Amino acid sequence: MTVELEEARWPFSSARGAIDWWYRPVVEARTWVAFGYLTVGAVWGPLMFVVVITVLVIMLPLILIVVGLVLVGPALALIAAVVGVERQRASWVGSSIPPRRGGVAMSDGAVGDPGIPFSSSARAAGSNRSWLRGVTSRLGDSQLWREVAFCAAFLVAAPVLLAIGIIPWVVVARVILGYSLDPGSLEFIGLLVAVALAGAAPRIMILVADVERSFVAWFLGPAESAELQERVDQLSAQREQILEAVASERRRIERNLHDGVQQQLVALGIDIGRAAARIESDPDGARVLLDDAREKVRGSIGELRVIGRGLHPAVLEDRGLDAALSSVVANSSIPISVEVTVDRPLPDDAAATAYYVVNEAVANILKHAKARVGSVRVDDDPVVADAIRITVHDDGRGGAELRGGSGLSGTRARIEAVDGRFTIDSPIGGPTSLVAVIPIGDSSVASP
Repeated sequence: MTVELEEARWPFSSARGAIDWWYRPVVEARTWVAFGYLTVGAVWGPLMFVVVITVLVIMLPLILIVVGLVLVGPALALIAAVVGVERQRASWVGSSIPPRRGGVAMSDGAVGDPGIPFSSSARAAGSNRSWLRGVTSRLGDSQLWREVAFCAAFLVAAPVLLAIGIIPWVVVARVILGYSLDPGSLEFIGLLVAVALAGAAPRIMILVADVERSFVAWFLGPAESAELQERVDQLSAQREQILEAVASERRRIERNLHDGVQQQLVALGIDIGRAAARIESDPDGARVLLDDAREKVRGSIGELRVIGRGLHPAVLEDRGLDAALSSVVANSSIPISVEVTVDRPLPDDAAATAYYVVNEAVANILKHAKARVGSVRVDDDPVVADAIRITVHDDGRGGAELRGGSGLSGTRARIEAVDGRFTIDSPIGGPTSLVAVIPIGDSSVASP
């Protein structure tokens, strides 16, 4: 009997839940945010079109008489800003549209904002030819004309989409407000249908807002081919940097072997030969020569250890990163503290990269910084999950630069090869702070 009562009540409870689910979007915030998104789009679309078209109509004829060239930068910057508002507006409906990849190369080697095809430094330096090339490049950029095409298309699409989103509400409201309280009329049946469809109206509104966002993203978002090309270019640049770093390391090893160990081994062979010649006639002198040879062997071993520094050390596998980094600073001529707070095991490649970074940074401190004290800290990165952060600091003279072929340049290449991030702050006069973020899991780090 109890089971029968429960079975009798279940459909009522389910129907009440279904009614609640069907009409809940009417009072949800996302419905009215979508309404605001569509309404603002319908108003902003014509304004955006008027601004962009007006700018182009004024600018393009003036370019023909050269006078308009000075207006190109501000004009394109205005277009980029106006269109950029539309990208930011997508965040209202829970999404963001990043800018399209690319930009105009500046004369100083930097890449500027797509809307500003010249930099103040280039203009100040009198790089008129480079600036003019940037202007013509930007005017010939498909992104600019894609933005213009978007403004024209959005002028029509935004009001149409708003109308599609509003029509269900208008129909429902008109039927309900126009009902004459006659249960036997067809209007009553229409009323029931309108009440039933009232739950569909907010869903249609949300769907139309998503369609508008997708429309904007297709025109203004990053093209997949451009992203792939940028990634290919980035990987190619990293490959060149790594090859240069490997070649530089090989030259360092060859130079140190030739200037250090090789000379000591030659001297060692001479001492052993002289000792062999005196072993019978002058045993004491031979013993002295053998003692010198022993010292040269020890010196050669020390030189080999120095040359091998930066390669994968045995202590890293045997005792972990903390002990390996402590061995790097053990023979330092200045006090350098080491603090490792990462208490989880690291992948071999991440640990080796961290060791290389610290080893190169410490070598730069000892060779160039003229510092009195330094510090090394390895901890979990507070921003990126599954990444460690390495911070190397010294109170030296500063002025460290990422020049091509330098040790720091090779360090950056090694870190970027694993999708890490490398920054250095080294003003003239010091101090110097080097920060490297190395991913240790599936997360990747992005370059600012």
